[in-house]
Amino acid sequence: MESNMRKYLAEFFGTLMLVAVGTGTVVLVGLQTGPLPVALAFGIALAAGAYAFGPISGGHFNPAVSLGAAINGRITWGEFVGYVISQLIGSLAGSALVWAIMQSVGANATMIKQVGFGQTDYTAPVSFIGASVIEMILTFLFVLVILMVTSKKVSASSVAAPMIIGLTLAALITVGVSVTGASLNPARSFGPAIFFAMFGSATALTHIAAYFIGPLVGGALAALVAKYGLGSEE
Repeated sequence: MESNMRKYLAEFFGTLMLVAVGTGTVVLVGLQTGPLPVALAFGIALAAGAYAFGPISGGHFNPAVSLGAAINGRITWGEFVGYVISQLIGSLAGSALVWAIMQSVGANATMIKQVGFGQTDYTAPVSFIGASVIEMILTFLFVLVILMVTSKKVSASSVAAPMIIGLTLAALITVGVSVTGASLNPARSFGPAIFFAMFGSATALTHIAAYFIGPLVGGALAALVAKYGLGSEE
């Protein structure tokens, strides 16, 4: 039990850092200079979290990654539930930190919408189904890379794997940020959406299902391909 609590605490802090650094960059820097600063902020935050907390919990910080790990037997289903709860709470804490920073610099409540998502928030709006499919495809590629570089078959070094995973996330965000915001992570979407709903607009949760369905389906498919197609668990 104590060991599991350490894992959940690691997932909490890792997700908090990912959301605070990534969405904080969205709010305070924005996309005026292109998607690269935002993509790198998320990628570097993920890599740093994986280096710091990965030895304890595996460094998921994402329910889609945890789902893939559970399907492939790397964590139990009981641990999966604990991981997801910890990640969602960490996302809320990360969003609270961003909100506190916004308040300290005199930002008004409506600025929190920049941390949110939705079909009208981006330069290339898509339908609900389109957003779900894009999130599914991008998350599939992301989780597939994670499962393969951390598998015994590939044996990427513990030093290299977090950086590879972080760079992969940055690359995929660069591809999808102007269409869906490239969340690839239900927890990353959850906290900002809740805070936008509380302080920005009551419609903030309108499209959140796409950011749960797409990544979770993508994570599950990646687990099956990694295990049965590529032999990641052999």
